[in-house]
Amino acid sequence: MSGNAVQSAGTRLFISTTALCTTEAQYKALAWTEVEEIEDIGAFGETFEKVTYKTLGDGAVHKKKGTVDYGSGTLKLARVPTGAGQIAIRAAAKNRKAAYNIKIEFDDAPDGGTPTTIYLRAYVMSYTTEIGGNDKVIEASVGLEIDAEPIEVAADAP
Repeated sequence: MSGNAVQSAGTRLFISTTALCTTEAQYKALAWTEVEEIEDIGAFGETFEKVTYKTLGDGAVHKKKGTVDYGSGTLKLARVPTGAGQIAIRAAAKNRKAAYNIKIEFDDAPDGGTPTTIYLRAYVMSYTTEIGGNDKVIEASVGLEIDAEPIEVAADAP
């Protein structure tokens, strides 16, 4: 068993402007709004297209890595329509032209230090309401399409 595993509880997600950021310093300089009541951030990460070709000489299929897709994610939220973060993410879903800056912070900061942080740029593709059964809260589902390579900054002690 590894002592370095981090649990999901305590992870937070924030949204910011459409300003184009490509460095950690640019992301850190932004003002962030926390998206409230997140239940699940989902999985995301890079996937490469498979490129194949067949050669006559050996009658084999050869494979290479093609273009990279930085992925997508689906946020699950307990719907809070008056929350500043949920208002911001709903507005982002209505913007057809711009990608937004997203920050994810794990709850793994050493005493007095900073947590592992992932910065990414994504289009907010959807915001849908999900009304479940009697023993459920009304939820929202938010679709994200990541448009650039995420930047991960490791947790750091003071």
